[in-house]
Amino acid sequence: MVSHQHLGTSFGAPASDWLNVITPAEGRPGQYGAALRVDQEHPFFFDHPLDHVPGMLLVTGLLDLLRDHRVLSREHRVRLSLEFTKMCELGPEVSLLAGPDPSGERGTWAVLALQEEEAVCAGTIELAQEQPATVPQAGETAEAVPIEAGLAHRADPRNVLIGEPAILDEGSGEEYEVPLVSPPTGHFLLRYGPEHYGLEEMVEAGRQLATAASHLAHERPRDAVMLWLRLAADLPAAPPRAEPLTLRWRTQPPRGNRGVFDLTVVTGDGTPVGALSYGSRALSPASYQRIRQNGEQA
Repeated sequence: MVSHQHLGTSFGAPASDWLNVITPAEGRPGQYGAALRVDQEHPFFFDHPLDHVPGMLLVTGLLDLLRDHRVLSREHRVRLSLEFTKMCELGPEVSLLAGPDPSGERGTWAVLALQEEEAVCAGTIELAQEQPATVPQAGETAEAVPIEAGLAHRADPRNVLIGEPAILDEGSGEEYEVPLVSPPTGHFLLRYGPEHYGLEEMVEAGRQLATAASHLAHERPRDAVMLWLRLAADLPAAPPRAEPLTLRWRTQPPRGNRGVFDLTVVTGDGTPVGALSYGSRALSPASYQRIRQNGEQA
C-alpha cells in the first residue's frame, strides 16, 4: 500500500509532483489546456486496482486547470455540471480544455476532457464570488466513526471521508445523515492546507455516500461496479473545517440499474451550505467485463 507522506503546500502552488495531477500543454484558441497525469501508484486515486481513469481524477484535473490559470480561488462559489460520456482508458493521453462558455453567463467555463479526440467528460463550471464564511470558534466535537472502507469502494481506510450513516425516519421517507471525516495529515486532499474543506474532498465524500447508499438502501451486491454518469454540485470552494459538515440524503428508489443521489451539505446546526447530485449505473462484475471486452460504452 502506498503511504501518504506529509507534503505541506500553499493553495496557490502545489509543490510536489505527487500533488500535481496536470502538466502544462498547449490549449486551443480561446481555451486553456493541460495534460492529465495518470499515476497508477497514486495513494488516493488508485488505492485499489482500476482498469480505467477514475472520475475523481478527471474532476480534479479540470478544477486544477482553472486553479493554475488563477480562475478558481477560495473566494468562489462553484456550480459544476459534468457528464461522463465515455470510459477513460489508462493508456492514451488525456487532454483537458477550459474556456469561457459562449452560451453561459459571465464566469461560466466550458470544460472538456478528451482522449484520442473523443470526449470522456464534458460540462460547465460556473464561478461566482462569495463572501468568505465566518470561521467559528473551534469547539469540542465527537470524532465520527468512519464507514467501512469497502462500502465506499475504498481499500485504504485513510481515504474514507464519511462516517457511519444515521438513518432517520422523517415520516415522508428515510433520510441518511452522514458526517464528513477529515483525511489524515499529509493526505492528498489537504494539499491546500488543513484549515478548509476542499472541493474534491466534498465531491468525493458525496460519491462515497452515493456508493454506500447503493448497497445499503438500494441493496446492490457488495461486488457491484458503480459507474458515474453525471455529477452536479453547488458548493463553496473552501468552507472552514472548524464548522463540521454533514451530508443528508432523502432516500430515492433505484431506476433499474441506475440511481440518482441528490445530497444536501449542511453545517452542524443544519444550515444548508451546498448541494451535490450524482447519477450512476450499477453493474455486476460479469456485465462490466462483458461491456469492457466488447468495447461498449458503460
